[in-house]
Amino acid sequence: MNRFGFYAVVIFLCFIFSCIRGEKNTGSTNTSDSQAQKQANLPTAILQAGEYPLWFLITSGGPVHIETVEDALFSAALIPWPFAPHIRFILARADDLFFAVNRSGLIRFSPEAQIAQEYGTEAVTEIYYFFGGEYWGQYTVGGFFLFNEKPAALLYRDDRFLDSDIPPPKFRLWTYNPNSFELDVLGVPALDVFTPEDGWNIDTFRLNGVSRYFRAVKKNSAHPETRLEVIMRRTKDLFETGEQISLGLFQNSARPEPVSAAPEPLRDILAMVFQENAGRQAGSLTIVSPEPEFPALRCFAGSSENDQELYGYFLKSLPEFQTPYLKSQTPILIIIDPQGNGLYIQEETAAINRFSLPPLPEGYVYTGIGLAGNTVIASWEEQEGYSIGASGFMALHLAALMN
Repeated sequence: MNRFGFYAVVIFLCFIFSCIRGEKNTGSTNTSDSQAQKQANLPTAILQAGEYPLWFLITSGGPVHIETVEDALFSAALIPWPFAPHIRFILARADDLFFAVNRSGLIRFSPEAQIAQEYGTEAVTEIYYFFGGEYWGQYTVGGFFLFNEKPAALLYRDDRFLDSDIPPPKFRLWTYNPNSFELDVLGVPALDVFTPEDGWNIDTFRLNGVSRYFRAVKKNSAHPETRLEVIMRRTKDLFETGEQISLGLFQNSARPEPVSAAPEPLRDILAMVFQENAGRQAGSLTIVSPEPEFPALRCFAGSSENDQELYGYFLKSLPEFQTPYLKSQTPILIIIDPQGNGLYIQEETAAINRFSLPPLPEGYVYTGIGLAGNTVIASWEEQEGYSIGASGFMALHLAALMN
């Protein structure tokens, strides 16, 4: 490896952004960023990861490349998390990785073999940014899951930190359009029963085991003393309305699943990790995976009852192009803690291997990890209690972690 990874991303970004600006300047009307990108028919950026980290900052206009993570210092004021732009959820399918960015839109990371061959290199990853515009800027992302094999982001009006006068989102479920740079609205039967026109706001969605749990709330103007009308439901199929459940069942769905609930062979790998205390006294482990058992993030109980949360990425079967770095095609689990201390374990060897992500400034933490081809992508953010400041993601070549 050499510094080609860093220089490549700068060259590609400059080329692509200049093309986008050219399309915008030749138009007879003032088009939006997403329309300009659609006209240019190009990804937002193309990067080649290397042994040196590539840093990206989340801004109001989407992800922007910065030279070092220190360049993110003081880039944003700390504000309550429902109103802060940050990577809220991560989702994976096949080789693609998806980010739901709060108050902003969706990001898709997709490996591109043809471009890599043209440039005589590898680990080229396309980044697509799907801008939500002013509409997304009003609402908080409350869930991110696969519906009918499409990644769907749930928007809601957050009333916990600010009693807003804006109506609940009329269009609450969004996905990306693979044929353009625009976002499309989705209809989901289980949620559409609670119509925004009647004041219903779906403010919580989670996956626990094979069931989906969500909560619908609306302000009770007729009885201000109760303030909210609340209905909680559970369903195994979002094409069906499911069943109404008690507050206790709904609260229990937020607890981590036991290791015994994990699909094989992840169950055995988790047992090995926690048995050898390699989980660093984790209270829970949140996992993203392209496997069908993970239509959304799933959280499993760790080796202790403290509040430490770990983040992981699980692959049941490895593509051949990843095996030179992972040494085997057997299932693998990659785990990091908020400070970037990591480990990976493969089913075949059962050996626990440790690594460290690049260090972050004080007050910054890692919040998730995933793979897009041979590119490792980790989200990070500045935190202070319930508030978030700067946020973004970091990219490295897979070999940089495993060596």
